[in-house]
Amino acid sequence: MAKVRAFLAMSLDGFVAGPDDSLDWLEPRPRGAAPVAAPPWSEAPEDALVFADFLDQIGVIVMGRRTYDIVEGFDDWPYGEIPMLIATHRPLAHPLPTVAATHGTLTEIIAQAKEVGAGRDIYIDGGTMVRETLAAGLLDDLIVTLVPTVLGGGVPLFAGTPRTAELTVLSVTRYGDGLVQMHLDCRR
Repeated sequence: MAKVRAFLAMSLDGFVAGPDDSLDWLEPRPRGAAPVAAPPWSEAPEDALVFADFLDQIGVIVMGRRTYDIVEGFDDWPYGEIPMLIATHRPLAHPLPTVAATHGTLTEIIAQAKEVGAGRDIYIDGGTMVRETLAAGLLDDLIVTLVPTVLGGGVPLFAGTPRTAELTVLSVTRYGDGLVQMHLDCRR
């Protein structure tokens, strides 16, 4: 059965985008920046933090309009040919052939995504979409990569979540450049 999943980076102070929706804090970090603590965390090879490995499991992406408007301008489209549903009430100006606008309740959008994804996992992208999906109890799996950066403002991941969400930590992996990735089970 398809899982509803999220994969995103978050600053130490809980933001997934900086002021003015900036993502420049996610640029490659200089080697040796922000040294990490020694084990007990599991070690991983430098190339283990590969977004493409996650995308290989995905049949459809559900993204909020605000996030889509940002990533649409990327020089390189990171999502390949994966079908994408954009939750919006406004028409999309020049969508790629794999991108379609949709609207409805979150439950209806997830149901539509399950059909489009043909049994493969659903990737929820964008801070607001992830927060709302978690709050609605519809998120199965959350992978958060903590970046050792304090932004001081921006788009919060969890602020305003209307209910307590108790998550189970499945794994924690540290990377030599200071990143810490948590894989969380959201089902309770």
